[in-house]
Amino acid sequence: MPTPDGDDIRRFSIDDAEAVLYEHPEIEPYVHLRRVAGEPSIVEVTFPPNGRLSLHSHPSDTLYVIRSGEFHIEGEGTFVPGDLRWVRAGVAYGPEWAGEDGAVLLIVAMGGKFGTTWVDTAP
Repeated sequence: MPTPDGDDIRRFSIDDAEAVLYEHPEIEPYVHLRRVAGEPSIVEVTFPPNGRLSLHSHPSDTLYVIRSGEFHIEGEGTFVPGDLRWVRAGVAYGPEWAGEDGAVLLIVAMGGKFGTTWVDTAP
């Protein structure tokens, strides 16, 4: 069995990543985003109370770890701290929104970079 080197095991500190205000027309009113790591692609997303994102997808398979608050996704229900959610790349879902106290999610893009593709719902 090979001995791990610096590329095989990594430790990340969420607090070392700067929180950046992220605003977009499909986000009400905003989220705070921390890019924790680039490889693997890990972000922490903080939603304010009742913060909302419209219908969207991600270019990579995506794992959500609910860290705090309640988080709702239409058609899927309510997620609470400790819950995990996985979604395949390209699958559109939403809207999604935080509960009355906001929510904090750790999101891991599996096999690619984290990104969001907004789905146009206009007729």
